[in-house]
Amino acid sequence: MKSRVLVIKMNLLPWYNELDDFLEIHHSDFPGLVRDQIAAIGEYSIDFISRFETRLRQINETTS
Repeated sequence: MKSRVLVIKMNLLPWYNELDDFLEIHHSDFPGLVRDQIAAIGEYSIDFISRFETRLRQINETTS
């Protein structure tokens, strides 16, 4: 199964929590449209983050 990658062309570093390696998407200043896109892919891991772009990889759920 392929995993989806979401590429966001904006600086999300102000909302990046480096200690826990996640984006604080529920912060009041987080861009709403980006929050909706991230919520649509569900659980994700951060592949790459810089001041120019962020790449998030969807974590596939496997069922037995």
